[in-house]
Amino acid sequence: MLCILIALLLTSTTTALSTYELPPFTITVDESGSSNAPFLGVAHTASDTPILSSLTTVSASRAADASSLRGSSVLPFLALGTSKVTKGPIEETQYVMKEKEKWWSRTDSLAIDSTSATDDQVIISGTVFRASSQDSTSTAFTITFSAAAPTPTDPESGASLNFDVTLADGGGNRAYLNLASPSSEKIFGHGVQYSSVNHKDKTVPIIISEQGIGRGLQPITGFLNTFVGGSGGSWHTTYGCKPIFMTDMNRGLMLTNTETTIFDYTSESAEAVEIEVWGYPISGTLYYYAESPMAFTEMLTEYTGRMSALPEWTQEGAIIGLEGGSDIVEEKMASIMAADIPIKGLWLQDWAGLHHSYDGDRLQWNWRLSNDQYPRWSSMKSTMEDAGIKMLTYINPYFQINLDDDDEVAESQFTQGDKSGYFIKDNNNETYVFKSGSIKFGCLDVTNPAAREWMKFIIKENLIGEASSFGWMSDFGEAVPYDAILYSGVSGADHHNEFPEYWQQVNREAIEEIGMQDEIMFFSRSAFNKSPSQARVFWLGDQLTTFDDKDGLGTVLISAQSSGLTGNTLTHSDIGGYTVVDYPLAHYHRSEELLKRWIEVEAFSGSMFRTHVGSSFEDSDFQIWDTDESMAFFGKFASIFAYLKDYRQSLFVEAAEKGHPLVRSMFLEFPTDQNAWDENLLKIQFMFGRDFLVAPVIIEGDVTKIVYFPDFDGCSNWVSVWSEDTYECGSTVEVDADLGKTPVFYKAGCEIGAGLKAFLASK
Repeated sequence: MLCILIALLLTSTTTALSTYELPPFTITVDESGSSNAPFLGVAHTASDTPILSSLTTVSASRAADASSLRGSSVLPFLALGTSKVTKGPIEETQYVMKEKEKWWSRTDSLAIDSTSATDDQVIISGTVFRASSQDSTSTAFTITFSAAAPTPTDPESGASLNFDVTLADGGGNRAYLNLASPSSEKIFGHGVQYSSVNHKDKTVPIIISEQGIGRGLQPITGFLNTFVGGSGGSWHTTYGCKPIFMTDMNRGLMLTNTETTIFDYTSESAEAVEIEVWGYPISGTLYYYAESPMAFTEMLTEYTGRMSALPEWTQEGAIIGLEGGSDIVEEKMASIMAADIPIKGLWLQDWAGLHHSYDGDRLQWNWRLSNDQYPRWSSMKSTMEDAGIKMLTYINPYFQINLDDDDEVAESQFTQGDKSGYFIKDNNNETYVFKSGSIKFGCLDVTNPAAREWMKFIIKENLIGEASSFGWMSDFGEAVPYDAILYSGVSGADHHNEFPEYWQQVNREAIEEIGMQDEIMFFSRSAFNKSPSQARVFWLGDQLTTFDDKDGLGTVLISAQSSGLTGNTLTHSDIGGYTVVDYPLAHYHRSEELLKRWIEVEAFSGSMFRTHVGSSFEDSDFQIWDTDESMAFFGKFASIFAYLKDYRQSLFVEAAEKGHPLVRSMFLEFPTDQNAWDENLLKIQFMFGRDFLVAPVIIEGDVTKIVYFPDFDGCSNWVSVWSEDTYECGSTVEVDADLGKTPVFYKAGCEIGAGLKAFLASK
């Protein structure tokens, strides 16, 4: 426990150390009362691995106010404060938060009054106060550590410890945990992160929002953030952030709080993490893993829930995304079906009709089959059924007010829901009216049991019954405003992050209640801690039709890995990207090369193989059917995806039983190889299961790729699936990466790898 002892020496020259055992953890407390920041530490007893240590310095983001903290660079491990948000954190689903902290109100000292222990708990009580101010208010606190049973497959491989922090009502609205983190520590996780792999030296806010368009790519990001309400986003904006991280020091942490939380890793000396929670109490779990960080995913998913296998038909070929009405869809599908392509699904997101306005033709949010858009739906469905192709549709939890073709029915779904009180309310106890461009809508109140039953009825009757849908995009989930009034009485601020869990549960229950969970699936975008227990499969958001690693193809590699690390084990992305942009000075259209490189990525990573026409269905955006050659290219990789069905299904079993992701950061498989933890490598290559190393081309025009081949005990060579070339473990080699032969390798001796190699040779 050398790290802890050094921390104590730096904190105080006279200490009264007490240790308490909660096997396999030791809790160390400084009960001397001689310091304004007494020490608290948790270590794994057998390994002396520090899991929690309280010595911290003032973070860089707070440095301007550091002088107010008694001139000390050491903060107590717990503090209470008051902050004011000068602009709403979420406006029209976009992240726009600006927070101003009132430093004069933040406590700067802590005293431990008592510590008690039982066989399964250690309880620490004391007060937090501000010693350097005439404001002498003090607030009582209690920290309870509770033993948790080991949960990995091998109990010796990891362990967890629950903790709860309570604070008496002291007038503050922020609670702070200040923990030690060496400058060399690498920090991973926080849900669906698109641009950052190692979060050290960054500040990561946990506020679910729209991803944004550009997310730092210029000039589009600056333009949209300035003129379109922050819709350009930032590097950290995401549909699925989570208060969860793990590190390369055999430890991890999860908070179960739903409130906004900010993880600040930007300490002045890079030696700390400050966790700011917008409320209290605080609850969470500390994790220790012995050798493989895969034990962390096993323990974590005991709480988050684990994702179950997808219906078999989703693994046997492509799901084609189309739109445009009966004439266009029938024409395109005829040409696609004439080619030698394994097709298992036809996804029509515009099944409910279109809304026409100044911002273009958009999906109409009224969840009934549109006879205007698809007058021959029944005959088209029959044609697809005869070809073994299933129909898929679209839904979200929003109901449009200003419909285009509401004359088909006597009453719109918005009108029904509004009269019944099924939508989120505003401060006047009326339906909270949202805007998305030209669309005005209400949002389903998922805390209202009657509203949930109504939505499940819509799914059963209209999607599954009327449209014969075997799957759908279950979109959105980021809109709950912080001032919302909800049926349950929970505040909008507390409900905002957890909304996706409820929304996904509604979809899952609708399918289960008709007994079709083995045949029907839905794919979700937003996510919070327990979403893996409810969602069937995630898609990775609305990427730009670009190669970049801010909002394009490069972000797919990063987000698939971070998702899997925090419970979202089954993911895929829109093949070709989604967002097409045509603004002054900012033009982003899908090229043939981008589409093909995206096809390659998804064949060797996706839990589904699904195309999207993009946000603008125009001739300037390349589609799979544009040439005979592109159709053949797509067919080749759809066949590869289908060939890997058995392998993916074996990974589905791992995901369901152990919480292991399909797409894995290299360190999950090779934790002793220090290169496997390198951020620059993790951004450009990954493991697909335990057997395949995938290093896709994500730079426009490249026909070679520099690949690192991980080293591990017993490693002999890595073998290319495309040739007889082999590569030494631990080597870095520039390899050929022509279109159609994205770099993929398997461990020498791997049966599934050799089988894939033989299959490709026959194509």
